[in-house]
Amino acid sequence: MTPRPAAETLSPLDSFFLYLESARTPMHTGSVGIFEGAPMRDRRGRLRMRAIRSEVDSRLHLVPKLRQRVRFPLFGEASPVWVDDPDFDVANHVLETFLPSPGTEAQLLEFSANLMSLPLDRGRPLWEIWFVDGLAGDRVALVEKLHHSMADGLAGVELATVLLDLERRPLHSHAPPPDWQPSPPPSRVTAVTRDVIRRATLPMKVGAGALEVLHHPVRAGREAARYGEALSTVASRRSIAPRCSLNTEIGKKRRLVVVRQPMDELHHAQWRFGVTINDLLLAAVAAGVHDLLAGRGEDVEGGSVQVLVPVGTEHHGDHKLGNQVSAMIVRLPIGDADPIDRLHAVSRTEARCKRHHQALVGELLLDLLEPWPQPALAAATRLVHRQPFVNLVVSNVPGPGLPLYAMGSLMLEAIPIVPLAGNLSVGIAALSYEGQLTIGIFADPDACPDVSVLAEGMSRAFAEVVGYPTTLESPAKKESTAL
Repeated sequence: MTPRPAAETLSPLDSFFLYLESARTPMHTGSVGIFEGAPMRDRRGRLRMRAIRSEVDSRLHLVPKLRQRVRFPLFGEASPVWVDDPDFDVANHVLETFLPSPGTEAQLLEFSANLMSLPLDRGRPLWEIWFVDGLAGDRVALVEKLHHSMADGLAGVELATVLLDLERRPLHSHAPPPDWQPSPPPSRVTAVTRDVIRRATLPMKVGAGALEVLHHPVRAGREAARYGEALSTVASRRSIAPRCSLNTEIGKKRRLVVVRQPMDELHHAQWRFGVTINDLLLAAVAAGVHDLLAGRGEDVEGGSVQVLVPVGTEHHGDHKLGNQVSAMIVRLPIGDADPIDRLHAVSRTEARCKRHHQALVGELLLDLLEPWPQPALAAATRLVHRQPFVNLVVSNVPGPGLPLYAMGSLMLEAIPIVPLAGNLSVGIAALSYEGQLTIGIFADPDACPDVSVLAEGMSRAFAEVVGYPTTLESPAKKESTAL
């Protein structure tokens, strides 16, 4: 029998994602993995769902949070906690469906977008995996939903490496899982007491920080300088995003569009122009937004947009999931420009954000959330729906360096999905896997009915950079900064 750990309290950021959620803003991340179909089927050609569920169930002890649900406090004063679900049944989380003929990618993307538009059931652990059969080319899709309160993008990739295999037929089978019995939840009084103690110890932490300053004044001064430098890059008039039609009230509907780019071409461009993969991605986003807004009749000449770029901190392979993430705010030029001039402008801007340690601002803001009482934290989420700081989110998560398998089926590609929230009608997520950068563009089809223009503009921008004539290479090539 597995040990019974004390219930884990949600961090302020995890709680924030829960409070931010509504019927029109589900706060789960997602992905669509496309696999070979034959190894997953039985002799009659049906998915081996009993074996699939058994395999997933046998690995859940590696990620305990997948058997836990959120319990909210009785009076809203204490933090929510993760508690074992006494009614856990893997069949409620590993599900099956079938695409009608002919099983095109367009049908799969439409199904996935509709599925992502539905919030997860808070009475159960906040994740689902849908096995979608009937995809043309004898393929099966796995559509994953994982609530953002459970994990960030990097932890989601880590989760995939737990539930999937690095070999088609692993040489060492998994040891029999330990018997699992749900731990009893803590009493309401215990939860409130724990939260009172947590907030009461905050002054002690501040005092410990003050002692650290006295013992190591030089190091503390350097840290303060880094934070000050970072704050100076965001606490200015340019911290307000340019006004454009990307920021609008969103509804419940969703659409998913995909852009694909070979990694070998990107690596060549990275070396040729002395930029990073993220620079190439952001420059393509800038070009796509240019086409989108210009097509709407908005003035883009000399214009820009502001994007939130999540920056994941290190995960330690303990499979606890969670959100260990900060962010940078990067301003992208969207005016008419030579593609390489735009690329170098984006690269200089992103390098400046890194040089000024801008990601530290996100960490500082998270630290400031720590003492907030839960009602105030919940109330603060309402501000997100009118936030003026970013026009869209662009996430780039490095995928696994090796091919992955499920039930002996090779994963052919994976499409990442970042949730929409607040007044952001478009979200962009990129994932590298098996020699390809796959970009999922998630949008509200009512607020952004022309999202395909954005996707086509990004594809065009990649092609322009990759195929840029050597004789016309921009003289502004900057010093290389490795990703």
